[in-house]
Amino acid sequence: MNSLNFFDRFGIMLFWGSDSEFIDRVALCLTDPLLWVPLFVALLYLVLHNHPNSRERLICIGAVCVCLALSAGVCNLIVKPLVCRIRPCNVEELRLMFHIPGGYGEKNYSFFSSHAANYMGLTTFFFLLVRKKIMTVTMILLTLVNIWTRLYLGQHYLSDICVGLLWGVVSGTLAWQVYKKYSQGRPDFSNSDPLIVATVFFATVILTLIYCI
Repeated sequence: MNSLNFFDRFGIMLFWGSDSEFIDRVALCLTDPLLWVPLFVALLYLVLHNHPNSRERLICIGAVCVCLALSAGVCNLIVKPLVCRIRPCNVEELRLMFHIPGGYGEKNYSFFSSHAANYMGLTTFFFLLVRKKIMTVTMILLTLVNIWTRLYLGQHYLSDICVGLLWGVVSGTLAWQVYKKYSQGRPDFSNSDPLIVATVFFATVILTLIYCI
């Protein structure tokens, strides 16, 4: 613990674990990408419904793929193997000091957080694409929920999260540039489709909380 800088020590003390089995269950559920499949389907519907033809839809989907390839690919294939930073939950000194909910612990490296990069990349891209307040707020909340779970479960240091968020902004912005280059112009999104995305997000969180009680 003493070998960590103040920033990472602060993150561990503030976010890692609790004495609540309910919160443990919530964090374990919310960190699973499979839980968010309905939300991803809602995002796909938003893209398909608001682009006028197959070409524009494919360009948008391709830009999203570019975003995720950059955010996850650079993180998991390049940076993590180079830095080789052990996850907090796998550091023996920290395992003895902090509770690990459900014994959860991934075996790959910590720096930087691909969860933070992926969700922030999507948030940045859809913020630039849709430009509706409810969409932006929903995507920011989605990102915050997921980075909270990573900190709570001891999967990342705070610095891992911050760098992941920054790279997510870069990835989402680059993907947006790809979209702008090849598309015929950003469509005028209706208010109803971002509302669907927001509804799916809040329904997912509420149902998860009910399930974990």
